Amino acid sequence: MKVRVRCFTGMQQYAPGGRGDFEMALPAGSSARQLLEALGVPPDLEPFVAVNGGKVALDHLLQDGDDVVMFRQMEGG
Repeated sequence: MKVRVRCFTGMQQYAPGGRGDFEMALPAGSSARQLLEALGVPPDLEPFVAVNGGKVALDHLLQDGDDVVMFRQMEGG
């Protein structure tokens, strides 16, 4: 299956070639966590992940054609 991935706020370093917007092929039934693993995102870095406009847990199963957005969560105040 293929998903469209858009990386923002510190996540571009894990994107192929540093591109912020790309398409990625994954095995059917892959989760958001497996996408992060395939991109080499360290397990202790849990970015905000949204699929088709809604925040999802990392165990969310992706579907062919999903639009995935991810960015590092920021703290401040």
